Amino acid sequence: MEMFHIQEKSDAILARQRGRELAKTIGFSLVDQTVIAYTVSELALKLIAIAAKGHMTIRPVSLFKGDQASGIEVRLFDHFKGPSRIHLQWTEKMTDSFELSYDQARGTMIAFHKWVHAPLRVHIPICAAGEE
Repeated sequence: MEMFHIQEKSDAILARQRGRELAKTIGFSLVDQTVIAYTVSELALKLIAIAAKGHMTIRPVSLFKGDQASGIEVRLFDHFKGPSRIHLQWTEKMTDSFELSYDQARGTMIAFHKWVHAPLRVHIPICAAGEE
């Protein structure tokens, strides 16, 4: 896991570059590498524009313990002690999973995951043969 203290645009550029490098190492396509780099960059720039201070972590993740990394996790921590000032509807289309939480002591935490092959999502119940 790598941690980036985001205070200036140069910090955002470094996080973006590292996110792209990690995505390439894991095996993401060029398009997905670009999406990950863009999302990391936008989150970091929003942190600079809105928060007094904050940090971001980027790490490889796997679906199952012991498996080779098949995804990337990015977490952004906005240390602002009020309600979240970051609006991120645009990220839902670019990520496979997305989480936004707020803790009065820690501030806002945003996490997203992107998988090399997105996990199967079933929106209808699966029935056994003969059931409806």
